Amino acid sequence: MNADFQPRTRRHRPSGAVLVEAALVFLVFLGFIFLILDLSMAIFSKVTLQHAVRAGVRYAVTSQTSGALGQLASIKQVVKNQSMGILSTSDVSTYVTITFYTVSTATPTVVTGTGSNAAGNLVVVSVRGWPFRPWTPIGHSSASIPITVSSGDLIESSGAGFTPPAL
Repeated sequence: MNADFQPRTRRHRPSGAVLVEAALVFLVFLGFIFLILDLSMAIFSKVTLQHAVRAGVRYAVTSQTSGALGQLASIKQVVKNQSMGILSTSDVSTYVTITFYTVSTATPTVVTGTGSNAAGNLVVVSVRGWPFRPWTPIGHSSASIPITVSSGDLIESSGAGFTPPAL
C-alpha cells in the first residue's frame, strides 16, 4: 500500500431539503411581516379616525361654520380634512354621524332640528362601521373589519344674544 495515498473526499453540496426548509421558514417570516403591517395599519386607521372626530367635536363646540355650509356639513368637512385621506367624500356621508343631546335631565335625550346645537347641549361626532380592509386575507376571507370611534363635548356658550348657526 502506498503511504501517500489519500482517500478522495466528496465536496459537500447542500441538498434539496435545505432549500425546502428555507422556503418554508421564509413563508412563515413573510406571514409575520404582513400580520405586523396589517395590525399597524388597523391601529393607524383607528387612531387617525379618532383624531378626526375629536377635531370635529372641537369645531362643533365653538358653533362655527365654514363658508356657505351649515354647521353639520362644516363639522363633516373638518372630520374629512383631519382624516388624512382615510375618509372619502362618500365615506363621510355614509359613516360620519353627528348627534346632539340635551343634558338638562338626568338622562341625556337626543335633540333634533333647530336649536339642537344650542349652548349647553352635548354634541357627539362618530364614525360608525368604517370598513378597514386588510392587505392579507384573514382566514381565507377578504372581509373588512368595521372600525367605530366617537367623541363628544358640551357646546360652549357664546355670550348673550348669540344665535346658534343653522344646521
